[in-house]
Amino acid sequence: DVSLVVCCEWVQMLMRFSSKCSSGEAAAFQHEKPNRKSNLLLWALLAAALIIIYRLGERLLLPPNHTNIYRDFFLLDESSLCSHLNWEKHGDKCYYFSNISLFWKGSRSFCEDLGADLVKIDSREEQEFLVEKVKNFVMDTILGSFWIGLTDSEVEGNWTWVDGSPLDSRMKFWLEGEPNNAAGRSVSGEDCVAIVKRGVEDLNTWNDDTCSFAHKSICEKPAGTGPSSSACG
Repeated sequence: DVSLVVCCEWVQMLMRFSSKCSSGEAAAFQHEKPNRKSNLLLWALLAAALIIIYRLGERLLLPPNHTNIYRDFFLLDESSLCSHLNWEKHGDKCYYFSNISLFWKGSRSFCEDLGADLVKIDSREEQEFLVEKVKNFVMDTILGSFWIGLTDSEVEGNWTWVDGSPLDSRMKFWLEGEPNNAAGRSVSGEDCVAIVKRGVEDLNTWNDDTCSFAHKSICEKPAGTGPSSSACG
C-alpha cells in the first residue's frame, strides 16, 4: 500500500509534465540544454520501470484477496488511483484495515505515511464497528490480529494511546486473562495491543502482545466532508 502511494506521486509528476507539454511549453523544452532533456527522459523511464516492477510485485507477492485494490491500475485516473486504498468512513473518522503484517512500530510508520495513525478507540460503538470489520476480514490464519494504537512500552502497566492520552478505565475491551505481559514468548514481555480475530463473539478482543511480532493493522484519520470516497481520499 505504501508502494501505491509512491506510485501516486510518480503519476502526479508525469501528469504535471504532460500538462506542461500540452499547454504549449513543449516548444520551450526543445531549446533547453541537452542534459536537461536527458534528465527528463531518465525520470520518465524510471517512473515507467517502477510502475512495471510494482505491477509484477503485486501479482507475485500479494495474497489473492488483496489484489482487487489495484485492479485495472492503468485504467484509473490520478484522482481515483490515489483515493483507491479502500478507506472506510465511520462517524467522523476514516479507517484502513491493512493486510500487510508488520511489527508495531512499523505498522505505526505505515499509517503515518498515509497521513493517519494506529487507531485509538474512544467508544463502545467504535469498538463494535472494528470488531465487526475484523470478524468479516479474510485472514491468512485463524490467529490473525490487528495492531491498534495502545501500548505500555514507556511504563509497564501504564497503557497509553498513540496521541499520548491514557487508557480510559471505563473503556477497556481485554480478552479474558489479558493483559498478562507474558514473558514466555519474548524476554521483553508484551507491551503493544492488538485486536484478535479468533473467538470474536463479543467485544472483548484486546490482547497484549510482543511489539516485535508482525500483525496486520488498523489506521485511522479524521474524515473530511462528503461521501466516503471523497471524505477518506
